[in-house]
Amino acid sequence: TANTDFTANDANAQIDVEVTYDEEVTVNTSGGTPSLVIANNDASGGGYGNLTLTYLASESTANSLRFRKTSAGIGNTDVLTIGGSNIVLNSGTITDTADGSTAASLAFGTVGASKTVTS
Repeated sequence: TANTDFTANDANAQIDVEVTYDEEVTVNTSGGTPSLVIANNDASGGGYGNLTLTYLASESTANSLRFRKTSAGIGNTDVLTIGGSNIVLNSGTITDTADGSTAASLAFGTVGASKTVTS
């Protein structure tokens, strides 16, 4: 979800990404807070680079993790891409809640995305 007006370059966008697992996961942030990197091709020429979103424990659920970036720079023709292994643990952990020790996958397969644009 991008809360911005994409008709012009905007340096004040709020980007939210929700990563949903097919079972419950446990996020441990005692060593560090996970983040999610979104590639930005900067097609607008606005000089906006990749976006690093921070994990939000208060807005996450047992199998759905929310990441957010505020004051993000996005241009109206920029293409944002999530793929590969974009979750960075930063010394935190994400594990399978059922067994408590198996690391959750950080790689994305086919990414389905929905976008809500508000101005």
